[in-house]
Amino acid sequence: MQFARVPGSAMLAALNYLAHLLLAEDAPASRVGNLLGDFVTGTPAALAERLPRAIVQGIVRHREIDRFTDDHPLTAHLKTFVDPSRRRFAGVVVDLVHDHFLTRHWAEHCPQPLEVFTADCNAALLEHRAILPSGLGDSLEDRIADRWLEHYGTDAGMNDVFHRVALRRPSFAPIRDAIADLQAHRPEFEAGFHEFFPELRRWVQALGPEAAREI
Repeated sequence: MQFARVPGSAMLAALNYLAHLLLAEDAPASRVGNLLGDFVTGTPAALAERLPRAIVQGIVRHREIDRFTDDHPLTAHLKTFVDPSRRRFAGVVVDLVHDHFLTRHWAEHCPQPLEVFTADCNAALLEHRAILPSGLGDSLEDRIADRWLEHYGTDAGMNDVFHRVALRRPSFAPIRDAIADLQAHRPEFEAGFHEFFPELRRWVQALGPEAAREI
């Protein structure tokens, strides 16, 4: 699996792809936009000059979700279970762990089987491939073949994800062993997910339709 190479803080984008896709509206453009929040930078106005409006609205929603998550007291609490050697990356670790438990408890949050949902998401990406950043578009078939949206449910899959994120830059090396945090504090992370994710979903629903948001 390859990861997008983008400048600045987006190099440490949350990467909890599955959660963002589930929180998107049930439309291809929304799903693509909500995923692209981890692959693109720039203001909504600048992005609107080269991307369809519905895609940009999805990116805006992605960023709203990230801000809510980052500012939530439970996120700060869960970060304390990340080893001090990689505490600066604790937000990334927590976001990825949320996708681990979302995958493991998928049926509680989505009526579609996971493989059906991810197939729909992959189809949406293929439909919009012409506008995808090269880091995503060029590797899309490989990602789909690798079942990239279904990796999170096992410790082996999570270990692979942590290793690949660590390869992005030498300074990210501490993320490589983050599986140890999940394994050492599984009950705390799982309880945190069960408390946080339903609240996040209610908050997203209260925001209303993406089309009503300014860009």
